[in-house]
Amino acid sequence: MKISTGEFLAGFLVLVLLVFEVWQYFDAKAYRETMNAQLVMLSIRVDEVDERVQQAKQEMEKLEGASIGGLIENANDALIQGWSAMLNSVEKELQRAKKGFEKQGDPGADPQAMPATPDGTGPL
Repeated sequence: MKISTGEFLAGFLVLVLLVFEVWQYFDAKAYRETMNAQLVMLSIRVDEVDERVQQAKQEMEKLEGASIGGLIENANDALIQGWSAMLNSVEKELQRAKKGFEKQGDPGADPQAMPATPDGTGPL
């Protein structure tokens, strides 16, 4: 059984391609492992940087709150809240007074027709 040169070359070519494919597989595997290790390292570094950024933000907020601008802003907010509360109280009292006048009757009515105080000195 003699092998012809064509068959030998075809077999050799298949063997070379097979070796090349195995080499490519192991090379790609090593590359993926290297990339995965770098990805893990980069992920750790990103987490560290994110933590530093959060710390810097907290420090900046503390400094802004202690600065003159921050104190003025806080005082401004407190003043606005106080005025709002006062205006709400005045509005409620005006509504109560309006209801009281409506209960007494028409505000333009004759003062003689209005009920007198218990001591009889005048209208309620």
